[in-house]
Amino acid sequence: MNPVAVMRAARGVRDELDSLMGGASGELRDRLDPLLAEAGSRPPGQLADAVIMLVAEYGPAWERLTALLSLERGITAEQVLPLLSQGPGAAPQEGGAGPTPPSWGAAPPRNGTDPSGWGPDDSPPTASHTPDWMLPDGGGQERPAPASEQAPPIPPQTPAPPPTPTPSPAPADPPAAPPPAEDRGPSVLDRLTGAFRRRRKEPPATAPGPEWAGIPLIEAPAEAVAGWGAEATIGVAPGQGRNDTAIPREPIDLDIQIVAEGFDAPGGWRVRLRADEASPYPRAVVNLVALAQEEPEAARQIQVTYTVRGQVIGFGLRAVTVHGSPGSLGGHEALEPVSGTRIRPALMGEPADVTAIVVHGDRPGRLWWTYQSPHFVTPDRAERCDLGTRTSEFGRHLTGRGRLSEDLGREVGARVPWGFWDLLNAVAGRVAPRRPTVLILSQEPQVPWELAVLEQPYDPSLPPYLNCQTVTGRWPLGGRHPELPPPVNARADRVAVVYGEARAHPLVTEYGATQVSPALGDVLGVLGQGPDIVHFTDGGSASEALGYELPGAPFVFLEEPGDAQAFLIAGASGVVAPLWPADGGLAPEFYRRCFAGEPPAEVLRSMRAQDPDSAGAYRFHGHPALTLRRTAPPTG
Repeated sequence: MNPVAVMRAARGVRDELDSLMGGASGELRDRLDPLLAEAGSRPPGQLADAVIMLVAEYGPAWERLTALLSLERGITAEQVLPLLSQGPGAAPQEGGAGPTPPSWGAAPPRNGTDPSGWGPDDSPPTASHTPDWMLPDGGGQERPAPASEQAPPIPPQTPAPPPTPTPSPAPADPPAAPPPAEDRGPSVLDRLTGAFRRRRKEPPATAPGPEWAGIPLIEAPAEAVAGWGAEATIGVAPGQGRNDTAIPREPIDLDIQIVAEGFDAPGGWRVRLRADEASPYPRAVVNLVALAQEEPEAARQIQVTYTVRGQVIGFGLRAVTVHGSPGSLGGHEALEPVSGTRIRPALMGEPADVTAIVVHGDRPGRLWWTYQSPHFVTPDRAERCDLGTRTSEFGRHLTGRGRLSEDLGREVGARVPWGFWDLLNAVAGRVAPRRPTVLILSQEPQVPWELAVLEQPYDPSLPPYLNCQTVTGRWPLGGRHPELPPPVNARADRVAVVYGEARAHPLVTEYGATQVSPALGDVLGVLGQGPDIVHFTDGGSASEALGYELPGAPFVFLEEPGDAQAFLIAGASGVVAPLWPADGGLAPEFYRRCFAGEPPAEVLRSMRAQDPDSAGAYRFHGHPALTLRRTAPPTG
């Protein structure tokens, strides 16, 4: 049994201790955490031996450890027990009782992957892959696993460092040797760093008091040297002007996902911190190693996402300059404060079934994807997506066609990383028969990921596009606004419609909307009154209104293409806008169903399914569970 696999499974057990052992989990956590912290500084076989002997003392935790190892090896939990007392490569045997001290050897080859599960190929995927762990016979086509500049651990060099940066130790376990060519390849669980461990049922997260909030904390040197290590402190800070003694009403477990192109993280890319009375603003030190680079100087970013049980509640980033040699150090001043959104667990609602977080890489057209879900523990390593051109150019290339087609959808789907499809397929099977909800948090607003084609649709009777097969929304990421998470409720009593004709718009006759002319002064006047919904029939008036704040967080509907992200940054709770000129006749039916209680994302999904040529142009920006609450009855 591979000691790397044992340590990975042990971390999974640690994350689930509360649900496994309830109030008795504290003792094991206090004994297990110090062992997990020794990864990289103690021989892996010896450390895994100690972990096994400890966990074996606690029945529920031991059962879970063997279950996780059985998932990874594709054998039963009973067959794991004898393997724990044998060297690597031993075949599964029948029977077996409790654990005995194992004799560790070298890790077995894992089909060209490094110990964390990634392979050497970074070819773009397509949406036709079905993960082998979901097929009845355990089979499945082999697919390339994307390599990244984060993936292959590169030991730090050993030149004498200057006082500020200090070399970091090399990762403890070097990549294994490649397998024979005829090997089918590792399971999806191996490829995705343990892949999706199913979460146990947990009680709903208790929202902390409104007095507790924070901002992203990313403390790192302004400069680093390729091949050297650098420590980064990741966590939560109280924020300017806030009381650092404020505490959450209940403990909050924060999962902090790190993405840093051009670096390796020997200890993993995800950190779990607990905010509670003893430590209201927790932090942890993460060891990063700057990878070798061709450029004498490269601008890098450390980007972090804050999540509570699958719900993203904050985001931050910090810039770092990486030099090719230490002789260039000292040319950069101290960095500006970390940019990003506030961390506000008090605003948590129901998380989407799948959340994809898409951030910019260090080169034009390069994106990094990570994933969150309340149903599974997702991989901690980001997947790379290279568009081959700038995101804006790629987006215009697609939307400039002016119509929806499956060819367009396949071109989009080919750029979506494999990990997204694997997670979505797993979640779809778990939440069936209802449709999964998908939230795309993206730093780039141009690429219509929602139009990706599923080669194996969940419902063959519907168009194969992602936003027809699932209930999909998207939300901007990266700046102070809009904040996270997206709202899941919005008022809908006061409606304003920007309409240039003399006759009354249907929203006036049906719902008592206030009708204003497209003149900028009239538009700004009605926006200043804080309406709940603003409906623009004219694209010119919508463009002129950009840049002004939207008090009251209104829901915005654009009948003509416009900058939806600008409205969200200004304060909108959600935006509906077409990607290209389209028939605006769906508005009456859209409002009728939304005011009856259906989420706008679901309403648009079903309308696209019925009329993809027309409604397929409309994209929804907002939480897929957002609902419009209306107390006033129709007037028509």
